[in-house]
Amino acid sequence: MNIQPSVIVWTVICFLLLMFILKNLLFTPVLKMLDSRKEKIEKAEKKLKDIENITSENEKRIAEEKVRAEAQATAQAKEDVQQIQIRGKKEIENAQRKTLADIEEYRSGIKGECDRIVSSVAPEMETAAAIFVKNIISNRI
Repeated sequence: MNIQPSVIVWTVICFLLLMFILKNLLFTPVLKMLDSRKEKIEKAEKKLKDIENITSENEKRIAEEKVRAEAQATAQAKEDVQQIQIRGKKEIENAQRKTLADIEEYRSGIKGECDRIVSSVAPEMETAAAIFVKNIISNRI
């Protein structure tokens, strides 16, 4: 076994040629693909963070809108209740006035009826009282 310089030189030349071919045909494209993939992953992560930020902001806005809408609905409901109470009080007052007017009308009607009955019965009352007293006296004795 001898060391042959020509074989060493050709081995080194073939190795260098193989390295050059592998570098240009394999390593460089693979490294470019890995770099582009890394960039895509970074962009996707950035988009994900942006989406998460937007989502959290939207959730906050939705919560604030919900609170505002509930407060507005509560205020509107209170206002509606007050208006209903005011209308109810007015209706009660109107009903009371009408009832008092009806009562007054019935009283005057009853008073008129009473006066008419008394005036129609008054002339006969003396005769009826005299007959009644006569009957009482005659039954007791």
